[in-house]
Amino acid sequence: MMQLLLDFWRNFHSGLRIAFGLPASLLDFRVTLRQLVLFLAIDVSSDVLIDYLRAGTDAVFSAHAVVYEGFITAVLLLTSSALSAAYRQPHLKLAIPVLVLASLPALDLLQLILTLPGTQGALHGLSIQWLGFWVFLAWLAFIYWRAVATALAPPKPWFWVRSLGGAALLLAAVPLAIWAYQPWWEAPEQQTARRDSNYVSPASEQALTAQSQMLSDALDDIEDERPGTTDLYFVGFAPYSGEDVFRKDMDVARELMDERFDTDGRSIVLINSPYTVLDQPLATVSNLRQTLEEIGSAIDADDDVVMLYLESHGTRDHKLVVDFPPLELDQLTPEALREMLDDAGIKWRIIVVSACYSGGFIDALKDEHTLIITASAANRTSFGCGNGSAATYFGDALFQHALRFEDSFVKAFEQAKQRIAERERAEHRKDAPSDPQIYVGAAMADKLPKLEAALRARRSGNTI
Repeated sequence: MMQLLLDFWRNFHSGLRIAFGLPASLLDFRVTLRQLVLFLAIDVSSDVLIDYLRAGTDAVFSAHAVVYEGFITAVLLLTSSALSAAYRQPHLKLAIPVLVLASLPALDLLQLILTLPGTQGALHGLSIQWLGFWVFLAWLAFIYWRAVATALAPPKPWFWVRSLGGAALLLAAVPLAIWAYQPWWEAPEQQTARRDSNYVSPASEQALTAQSQMLSDALDDIEDERPGTTDLYFVGFAPYSGEDVFRKDMDVARELMDERFDTDGRSIVLINSPYTVLDQPLATVSNLRQTLEEIGSAIDADDDVVMLYLESHGTRDHKLVVDFPPLELDQLTPEALREMLDDAGIKWRIIVVSACYSGGFIDALKDEHTLIITASAANRTSFGCGNGSAATYFGDALFQHALRFEDSFVKAFEQAKQRIAERERAEHRKDAPSDPQIYVGAAMADKLPKLEAALRARRSGNTI
């Protein structure tokens, strides 16, 4: 047993040297069947832990991953055997798998980092998870090449061709691995979606066919303004598909606005979610533009108010992340949003932005006819994202609590801000406070009490 552990430590140390580009030779390794089995067990254990952290504390174990791990192991062994036969070097059939598996803990560390809070957002408009995926693939290719090159030592004629060819053969199996991937742990929602016939790719023909008519139908259902009545319209925009909490928040917000603020028949939600791809229009910049144009033509621009609720991850340079793989979607900037609203002729605006760094939207959007509420300051993050979350802190505080009882949007914001601050202090968040922001234009400050009084009167059965 002691020798097994000593050999393991030797292989582990040498594998890290391969992964990080440091000098290593085949003589640094102990290539045995027992070491192969040991590293396979460690690799599987790492996958189990990483999948659990990704899925959250309410994760459900999935036995499907056993088949996946067996498939990947078989592909690695068969590929190594093929290289061994092609290069007429029998030792490669065992050396390559041991060297590859000994180097994989470095990649496991990268995957662990990508499970940490904050890595589900974006960096300079690009999804951190998406960037991490491509870094992972590039690093894996490097490890494959170094493992083959080290196993082929000492160099012989055509060494570079042989080593690169071997790495290419190993990489050829990566698309199969991605296609066959099954996690050890899944969030309950993921298992439900896996069984749900409506869980389809947004790029599938079924989804594209449905989406082509869905937005048109949703816009046709929006009722025109009522003469003599100050109408409130609601537009929800939840464009990040990777975390279901945004869909949950948006459903709560729309239901509340329809029931308490008289937007029933005058509300529409655009969502990027695998659960709604056949039921609701996608949250894309072009769909948002078309929606605002349609509402602009339906309202009395001098009297009616449009409330726009945006919820996603936000970037440090103040963009709202729009993401639904494999679609390649434009990101939403505050300047682009301002242009959409101006072009649509929407004068009276209530804009709620729930995202990290969302305070950065205020300067580009503010005018005397606008109320702007954001979940955080321009240089602060907001909290509550993640598949395990039932609601974001901001969505919970504003829509599930404050606006459920308060008619005033400004007072509801103050209540929500206080509730979020108390929660952040109670949870001892080191990067708190998120510091939600509000801006009220001068004309909107006069408009809001009249709108709120009219909504309150209609709710009680009276008319104003």
